Amino acid sequence: MRHHISVAVFDWVDPVTVKSVTDALSQYESVVIPCTSEEAVQAVIVHRRVDVVVLNLSKSFKKSFSLLSEMHSKAPDTEVIFVAQFDEQMLRAWMEVIQRGAYEFLPKPLDREELTLHVVRAAEKHHPVELRKRAPAESVKTLGTASKSRASAGA
Repeated sequence: MRHHISVAVFDWVDPVTVKSVTDALSQYESVVIPCTSEEAVQAVIVHRRVDVVVLNLSKSFKKSFSLLSEMHSKAPDTEVIFVAQFDEQMLRAWMEVIQRGAYEFLPKPLDREELTLHVVRAAEKHHPVELRKRAPAESVKTLGTASKSRASAGA
């Protein structure tokens, strides 16, 4: 049985994070769900099966720790990967988020290969994941269909 990876992304500091995750997983059967708030992340993990949540580690560490705790209680099979610009203050926070149950902390700017590797491994922690690379023609066809659908919707 083939299993797709579902990833929710919320970065209240840098909207490029959603694009980075989408780009990292673009060659695989995956769903990336951009979230615009903490409430949206919580709603997504309650109402959909989400394998991984990628979150920006806010300098308001209590806020990030609280969100991590809530996600663990609502969706224990969902892994959390924090991302942030790395500095000395983040080093201490990185150790704490790992101790509190985050799957990983990745420094920005995000490395596409490293991000892909960690998302796949995090998803595989709870269930087997078999990723099938999409054929190049299939990717182009999917993008073309989506563009036509958007154009039709705007007309």
